[in-house]
Amino acid sequence: MLQKIAGFFWRIAGLKTFIAALIIYMVFGAYIMPKGAQMIQQISGKKVEMLDLQFTYTPERARAIIGDYGVSARWEAASFELWADTLYPLTYTFLFLIIMGWVFKSLSVYGVRVKYIHLLPFLVLFADYSENACIIRMLKTYPDFSDNLAVASSFFTSLKWSLLAVITFIIGAAIWLLTFYKMTRGKVVGR
Repeated sequence: MLQKIAGFFWRIAGLKTFIAALIIYMVFGAYIMPKGAQMIQQISGKKVEMLDLQFTYTPERARAIIGDYGVSARWEAASFELWADTLYPLTYTFLFLIIMGWVFKSLSVYGVRVKYIHLLPFLVLFADYSENACIIRMLKTYPDFSDNLAVASSFFTSLKWSLLAVITFIIGAAIWLLTFYKMTRGKVVGR
């Protein structure tokens, strides 16, 4: 099964798929997600923080942030988490899958073979969905959620951001390596 998934993303990785994935990601990242945050702030009547944009937080900090929302904004935030923040991780996961597949497929011409590294973004998807499930539960049960739930939520939030940093580093290093090989070996690679 893993080999089929890896093969699928390896096959479709290329310029056209990258452009499509980038456009879909930009719609969410530049429009839908900021509009959702804006709506929650409007309902709250003030500027409020978003838990999933933090790197880490304590149970007390989670209660303070969620408490600032107010009842109506908490329910709206939970609803937004259910639909938009379910789709948004899919968009950036797909984008990263395509970028990594494309770069590592290009590197394979030079003998660099890393079998499943381009599937690493699925770990971010798991972390983000786990974080979202915790946040939705906290929003719906505020102020009575357990400290363990807040700790788990913070763990998945930190894991998500850490994995995104690792993936970004890997992509940057792979692009640097690809550029180095193109300059020193003179091959033209790309699809």
